[in-house]
Amino acid sequence: MSINEELVRAAAQQWERWGFSVAPLHKPKAVVGSEEKQPFVGYVHDYWVVVNRPDRNGLTDKPWSAAFISFCFKTADPSNSFPYNEGHYGYCQKIMKGMKAENPKITIEKPADTVLELGDLIWAGRAGTGCGTPPGTYDAAMDALRKKDGFFCSHADIVVAIRPGEVDVIGGNVSDSVTKTTYVTSNGKIADPRHAWVGVIRNTI
Repeated sequence: MSINEELVRAAAQQWERWGFSVAPLHKPKAVVGSEEKQPFVGYVHDYWVVVNRPDRNGLTDKPWSAAFISFCFKTADPSNSFPYNEGHYGYCQKIMKGMKAENPKITIEKPADTVLELGDLIWAGRAGTGCGTPPGTYDAAMDALRKKDGFFCSHADIVVAIRPGEVDVIGGNVSDSVTKTTYVTSNGKIADPRHAWVGVIRNTI
């Protein structure tokens, strides 16, 4: 089984663990497990351990979506090829630096040009307290990654299913749960207007 297949399986296992929370396109959102309740408090702790923050759990007032991504990669690829980090900006900055290598194993691609594949991450900037104004384009996001003070808040989910005109993704800290969300695509590329998509993270580990 490929790393991407293992990554999709790892995300699906966590989604099941949380009770199958969903955010469909044309039906109401249905959230089951919640970060502040047991046993989910401890599940979030499992994610934080991967990014060396064992002091944190579901009651900690810190976003844990990047820790979730790191956990899924750790489960799928124990060789530690993914640059685990407690923030999406942090691991994306390391990926960008690694793209200078001759054959990088993980890259950040332009959403407008990239047909999604299973195991990709779709990455979007987000607003929030202390976040400032997030970049709205791939080029702006890459420029921000090159700066020492370019931090911006963001979120990424793992692509787990692809159908004509839509894609299912699983992510952590979505409605305080691990949630499967459906987004709109166009010609296989992410095109949902609800977010400013700044990158597709692809791995060939």
